[in-house]
Amino acid sequence: MNRILEGLIPCLVIPLMVLSSMCLEDQDSEEDDVVDEQEPPEDEPVIKRGVLNSDEVWSGTVIIDEYVSVPEGVTLTVEPGTHVYFKHYRGYKEPWKKGNLMTDGGSIRAIGGEDGMIWFTSDAEDPINGDWLGINVRNSKNSVFRYVIVEFAVLGILQTDSSVEVSHSIIRWINSEGLYAERSEPTFTSNIMYGNGYHDIALEQYNNNVTIKGNHFLGGHVSLHFEKTEAVVEGNYFKDYRNPLTGGMDSVVTVKNNRFRNFTAPEAMRFDKTVTAAISGNDMGDDSVPIPSLDINDVRERELDYLPGEPKDRFNYVYSPDDETRSVMRRIGKGLSFGWSLLYHDGYLWRFSLGHGTIGKQLDLIRIDPETGTALRYGNDVIMNPRGLTHDGEFFYVNDFSLLKVFRFRLNGTKIDILDSFFIPEKEKGGTTGLTYDGEHLRLLSRDGRTLYKLYPNGTEVGETTFNRNIGALVWTGEYYWSVNGGPKGLGKWNENGNLIGTVYPVADGTWAIAFDGECLWTIQRTCEEWDDDKIFRIEVLDDSLGVDVPII
Repeated sequence: MNRILEGLIPCLVIPLMVLSSMCLEDQDSEEDDVVDEQEPPEDEPVIKRGVLNSDEVWSGTVIIDEYVSVPEGVTLTVEPGTHVYFKHYRGYKEPWKKGNLMTDGGSIRAIGGEDGMIWFTSDAEDPINGDWLGINVRNSKNSVFRYVIVEFAVLGILQTDSSVEVSHSIIRWINSEGLYAERSEPTFTSNIMYGNGYHDIALEQYNNNVTIKGNHFLGGHVSLHFEKTEAVVEGNYFKDYRNPLTGGMDSVVTVKNNRFRNFTAPEAMRFDKTVTAAISGNDMGDDSVPIPSLDINDVRERELDYLPGEPKDRFNYVYSPDDETRSVMRRIGKGLSFGWSLLYHDGYLWRFSLGHGTIGKQLDLIRIDPETGTALRYGNDVIMNPRGLTHDGEFFYVNDFSLLKVFRFRLNGTKIDILDSFFIPEKEKGGTTGLTYDGEHLRLLSRDGRTLYKLYPNGTEVGETTFNRNIGALVWTGEYYWSVNGGPKGLGKWNENGNLIGTVYPVADGTWAIAFDGECLWTIQRTCEEWDDDKIFRIEVLDDSLGVDVPII
């Protein structure tokens, strides 16, 4: 996802940093500690919401209303045969209504059985991909998902700074990634995965000792994707994909004794030149590798009759161009995909490409005419994962999420010249999203999206601004900051002290980067990663008042 879930994972850290656009971050409210405390009549659903204060055991039918959080020192145990239904929401003005389950140092032990699968699913009668947010596991070494079914979420199971086992399970009909990991050591064995929007499994940013073994990947866009990851892929069955395996960003992978069938790409494995791959014993059609046996069946209670990302997709990717808070003035960017950096400078929009470059060894810097959308590319041999781009009047600066550095550079003909770089503050915590220039200093966002460092161009820290939540990527307008997250309605407007002073609704799914041209905001939206559509929006702010009845997410 490159995605993940940014805004929600630092964003999405989304991610993820990221899920940043997916709002899998802390959700503060007066009812945070309100959970079900009364024993319901036998066989009646139990409604859960808020922060668990102590260990809990769930069984029967459980309905998650908005969210449940499992804090450090608390274990949630889900017994075999339990059905966990998440409240669904398909609009864009109240995204906190999408149900989700998260840990922040706590543990989830969901261990079913062959005859007692545990279900994590939508509460809708006609569920679709993206009905609920997903399961977000952070800082957990004891969480396990075994004999579970996860379906109809925005993202299935996400783990950051964790070691989570997902085995003997079914992951399907997810809007983005079925399984996602950053800075973790996951184990994925003996699962069935299919029908997921982007990747069945995405491993992005410093994952180590990853085991992917004995799984059935049974159809979709891309089954496995690697970035900055070390993994062993052994004894799996891949069938009916455009691209079974893709990877880049210095990943180290072993791919052996797998069975591949019916993929439409020229090769089963599309790795860029930075990947170190040991490939052996794979069956591309000679029946030398058997299909791995499983002890689970593909049981279904409801169906999704399309692959997310296809024309029949019912998920709400692009919102109304006009509402009471903002108006879309222009859309450009077709053919450039989404991205994590955007700058308005010298009459042009500037961003980096996604996935690969066409001129240098790494991603291209792209200059875009904001009127026509015409793009001019500059080669780059070093910058790998740009998540924040700014200019101080003399030089460009870019924040690299994977290399954990800020680079200073300038243009030189058809390429860029990197002049110097420095490591980001607290790089041991992982990459960050968000960089801007306030007229005097660089302003770089922290890993959790709540601290804005004030830096000299050499990286020396001279101060910081604190926000009360993850704000995601941001831009300084000369008077205040605008951010892709943190506002009650979505985009947030902040004064120089970090106080929220305004908010407007986003224009599409996944706001990953933001810029300001002196009059209007510009954003890069994910919309759907599978679409080749215009993903850069010019937005006029109509009414950024906070309102009184909208909770901050």
